[in-house]
Amino acid sequence: MIKKSSTRPIAGVDDATKCPCIGSIFVSGVVADTKTLSRWKKLGVKDSKLIAPKKRFKLAQIIKDTAYSFSIQEITPVMIDDKSMNLNDWEMLVVLNIIQELKKNSSFTTAYIDNWEVTEQRFKERYKTVTAPTLQPYLLSKNLTIDSKTLHSVEFKAEHRADEHYTIVGAASILSKTSSDEQYEKYKKQYGNFGSGSPADPQTRLFVFNHRHNPPPIIRTSWNTYKTLISIQAIEKDPIYLRLKHKRSLKKVSIEESP
Repeated sequence: MIKKSSTRPIAGVDDATKCPCIGSIFVSGVVADTKTLSRWKKLGVKDSKLIAPKKRFKLAQIIKDTAYSFSIQEITPVMIDDKSMNLNDWEMLVVLNIIQELKKNSSFTTAYIDNWEVTEQRFKERYKTVTAPTLQPYLLSKNLTIDSKTLHSVEFKAEHRADEHYTIVGAASILSKTSSDEQYEKYKKQYGNFGSGSPADPQTRLFVFNHRHNPPPIIRTSWNTYKTLISIQAIEKDPIYLRLKHKRSLKKVSIEESP
């Protein structure tokens, strides 16, 4: 059943964990009306990067409880490493699937999206590419469907830093980031501590190196991090690892020596 409101509902979409070399990229969509957005803003809903983890989880639950609808989906390492389509294509497909899911449960005509493309024009071109009729048989083989009628009823507003400018997109970023955090917590229990998952974390690089010959499915093997580490015989041969470890050692010494 589609919810109706006296105030116009809008949708927001944002991703999280695009840079790490471990785990999924999460993409979330949220629908809310202006009254709900005003309440969220007063509670501190904004770009997830500006919110402490504990507060993020609290806000995520509030968003799920009070949004008209929400959808959280993954671009898994398998999808990321599947180069039959590039990552920006995969993200567009997931975003469009989210919009289709949101439309099933709520009525909105505008969706604000944190634009991952270089320009808004490039976003529009990507949209045309993945919704082209010639691509649909391939998408069906991947269990993906494009509902052109549903998508054409929505105006897409793709902007850089939309998570900073619009509360609705900030809400989506919170759902994406908390979902990633929950996945990391689960993975660390299963595979061991791999640090932050960032290529700029020496603990993450050591984890990838130690699993380079039999990588678990959580590692993005198409990332340069994995390609670099699989080509060396000792972690000390990785200049990035050495530089990062040295930098952390200097920072630790500085903290210990400070009065």
